[in-house]
Formats: sequence, C-alpha cells, structure tokens
Amino acid sequence: MTEREMFQEINALIGAVAKALGVSEIEVVTAIEQGRLSMELLTDAEGRHYIQTSCEGKSARIYDGAIFRPGDTPGT
Repeated sequence: MTEREMFQEINALIGAVAKALGVSEIEVVTAIEQGRLSMELLTDAEGRHYIQTSCEGKSARIYDGAIFRPGDTPGT
C-alpha cells in the first residue's frame, strides 16, 4: 500500500466514524488525540468484519457499506 492509499483509507475511516457517531471529522480526530474514542476490529456471528467504535456514550458498528447503532439489527 502506498502512502497516498494509506492516507485515503485513514480519511475514509475517520469519515465513517464521524458519520456513525453523528459528529464532525474534526471532532473524531480530536477525540482520538485525547484518547476519548475507541475502535476495535471485530467479527460478528456471521463472520462479517466490522469496526466497533465508541465515544462519550455513543457507539456504532461500522461494516463495509453499512453502519449500525445500538438497537439496529445487522442483516435485516
């Protein structure tokens, strides 16, 4: 992966986290810098990979092409 490709992937991740948590991209970066945002790479019961993210009481699962918040049911 080239440096440019990595930059694009990181930008996409920050954008997805911002959308999932309903905040701006700047807020995501600030939360990362301050250690208030967590991200974990996981796999669900159906074998699909996702990122579990949370910050200050907000959380979401980020799948490739989908975001699920508490109360949502992935796969429906």
